[in-house]
Amino acid sequence: MRKTFASIDDALFECVFQPFSDLLTDRIGIGRGTAACIGIDCASLAWIASRVPGLSGAVIQWDATAAFLDLLLLLLGLIALVSLRTMFRRARGKQGNPLRLVMQPHRAVVLLMLVADLVQLQAPGLTDATDLAMLLCATAALYLGACTERPPVRRASPAFGPAA
Repeated sequence: MRKTFASIDDALFECVFQPFSDLLTDRIGIGRGTAACIGIDCASLAWIASRVPGLSGAVIQWDATAAFLDLLLLLLGLIALVSLRTMFRRARGKQGNPLRLVMQPHRAVVLLMLVADLVQLQAPGLTDATDLAMLLCATAALYLGACTERPPVRRASPAFGPAA
């Protein structure tokens, strides 16, 4: 099973996310870590939007237990996303990005959740759309965070001529 997912994972890196990461770096100047953090921020906003209907419904009905559980779930999800954001900022490796191998099970779970959400999607409402947006942003963040940085561009020094 792990070898099967590894080939899918590598294909997603090679064909989609590494070229996208390189494009962001070349065209816009956004690095891998920043792109991953933007994805996590978007996932956090989508997570908040997906939990609002349940939380507000529990508050309107004066159901303290349901409101507490919905609030707890909201905070737990935000803590997990903020932890990922912190990890993306700190991840550096001398021989490539360490998150590519370490985060493989996380990417597998998020992709599985995304596929399960898409299979169950029949009449999408606002909650379903925000859940789907959260999973898409989290997936993109996990892949962008595990992409390798391009080596720094050597600039020519006017005093010494062009770079070698």
